[in-house]
Amino acid sequence: MNRAIPQTALQPVISALSRGDAKLGETLARKMLRKHPTHAEALHLCGVACLLRGKADAAEQLFEQALGKRELPAYYLNLALARQKLGKDSAASAFEKCLQLQPDNAQAANNLGNMRFRQYRFAEAEQLYRQAIAHNPGYLLGYQSLGNLLCDRRRSEEAIEVLQQGLALAPDAIALHATMATALENRKRLTEAAHHLRRAGNNGDLQRVLRSLGDWRELENIDKHIIQTLGTAIDRPENPWGLINIPQLSAAQHRDAGLRFSMSKWQDALRVSVPSSTPVDATRLRVGYLSCDFYDHATLHLLMGVLESHDPDVIDVQLFDHSPRRDDAFTARLTALDCCHHDLSQLTDTAAAQLIAEQQLHLLIDLKGYTTGARLGITAQRPAPVVISWLGYPGSLGNPRLADYIIGDATVTPAEHADNYSEHIAQMPHCYQPNDRQRPLELSTRGHAGLPASALVLCSFNQLLKLNPAEFDLWCRLLKQVPDSVLWLLDPGTEQARNNLRNEMSRRQVSCERLIFAPRCDQTAHIARLALADIALDSFPYTSHTTGSDALWAGVPLLARKGDTFASRVSASLLHAHGFDELIADNASEYYDKLLALAHNPGQRASIRQRLQQARLQSPLFDTLRFTRDLEALFAAIWEHHSSGKTASAPVVAKPRD
Repeated sequence: MNRAIPQTALQPVISALSRGDAKLGETLARKMLRKHPTHAEALHLCGVACLLRGKADAAEQLFEQALGKRELPAYYLNLALARQKLGKDSAASAFEKCLQLQPDNAQAANNLGNMRFRQYRFAEAEQLYRQAIAHNPGYLLGYQSLGNLLCDRRRSEEAIEVLQQGLALAPDAIALHATMATALENRKRLTEAAHHLRRAGNNGDLQRVLRSLGDWRELENIDKHIIQTLGTAIDRPENPWGLINIPQLSAAQHRDAGLRFSMSKWQDALRVSVPSSTPVDATRLRVGYLSCDFYDHATLHLLMGVLESHDPDVIDVQLFDHSPRRDDAFTARLTALDCCHHDLSQLTDTAAAQLIAEQQLHLLIDLKGYTTGARLGITAQRPAPVVISWLGYPGSLGNPRLADYIIGDATVTPAEHADNYSEHIAQMPHCYQPNDRQRPLELSTRGHAGLPASALVLCSFNQLLKLNPAEFDLWCRLLKQVPDSVLWLLDPGTEQARNNLRNEMSRRQVSCERLIFAPRCDQTAHIARLALADIALDSFPYTSHTTGSDALWAGVPLLARKGDTFASRVSASLLHAHGFDELIADNASEYYDKLLALAHNPGQRASIRQRLQQARLQSPLFDTLRFTRDLEALFAAIWEHHSSGKTASAPVVAKPRD
């Protein structure tokens, strides 16, 4: 019986656990259990010791035995924590039992809320987080959890209010500062977001926000610190998507960052595989595309024509969609497709993986990688025999469980770069990036676009996030060399960012009046105004992707610089496929020389523009049907490579079509 052991006899166990000596605590508890094997508190304390030592299976059994003798909230709470460690959904029922006995248990409410959040039961999760805070106003995790949920549900103003309450209680709480930065960034309050990222010590996100602001004053030191410390912050690994703009980042470092991030974020999903069966249809490949960008988005701007051009006798296409609700011209085109369209937006990662597995695919194409909105918790569970990374993320995912193959081409993923990828390289014959030949091509005027009629117009419609001080130096150097020239950039969206860019111009002794911002507009108007530029300037190291093919489609010469990472070679791939290798530079000096020569030679520009006009409907870059047939051939080659069990490191290739 419990009273056979006085509280003083339990004190050595409690003291050992309080000091963090779980090994001694377990030894003492088991010694006690040999004399009193049914004592509830001794069983419970032994379970706590086992849980602290990572022995969740043993802990679960001990907590269940303790509950068989006595039902206490703490016993249910720790049982739930043990089951969570084991990845068991039954943890939820234990949290619920704890809350029935102790409604003011903030930890149980918060943890159950986290489970409901992952199950996409957002209203229940919010109620539980608010319950945790109401019963324990000092429980900081409750503020953080609620703030995260509100940010995720696009209710960032509410998140800011909640997080302000938490920070009033704990001004130095790192996690609250990090979540507050997310909420503020969502509201385009980037300067404030940067302040909170500094408080959180989150340099990875800080450099990204500062780049989005055009605030480059600290970048050199921040970038250097990030590169020096990559791999050391085991508990908070950098998101590789945020690192892609750092010039010093190598392809191998980018790959390794992906591995660390995936192991931290999808640790549980990477350990399990959903049951799947071998595809039954041997006559055509069953291929699924997974994305949250199936609407008027840059990814679909590129991919739409391919989806419409797939040969149904060769490929059975299915879309697995977790996009936000949209109603636009692209969603209308998707609706007209004769293919299965599965909505995953309300499914958990596991339920989504199970649904995909039931379709008996040959290949699942992940179009997101680590980009915003990605759900790699789905692909981590291996819902198809072959998973392919393509188009959305320019680099290796770093973890072989997340993708078996990466689709590139001989420029972005040359065979000699194979060691930089955890995936097996598969190469398209021309360019890995598709283009939709149905893109509109209308005419505009410089007056309508707010441009001077006779000036040399240098444009870069890449996001401000992609620009770096070194490239801006070169552009301003050029502006000084060519007095009758202007720099035409995409409007960054905030007055602070616009002022920062104007200040950067002034620091380089160039009048900020020569800087013109192009407001954001729909794709038709964007392509029409693009044709008004004389030269398109490439960003580096995250080079032009959709922006680059837009410029070439509009007939504007694109000057590109090629680096060593996937992202730094995309514009070079576009130009090579289009037949304009002379516009590719291998370093900054060559890039500037080519740019200066083209700026001073209107005849050369006119000649290139004429060739671009001719190439638009002749080169493989904009031949959507040809690209689609090549892609289908590559899919077949990938499946054959997988089925044969080949392990050679040579890229998988598909023979180009004549």
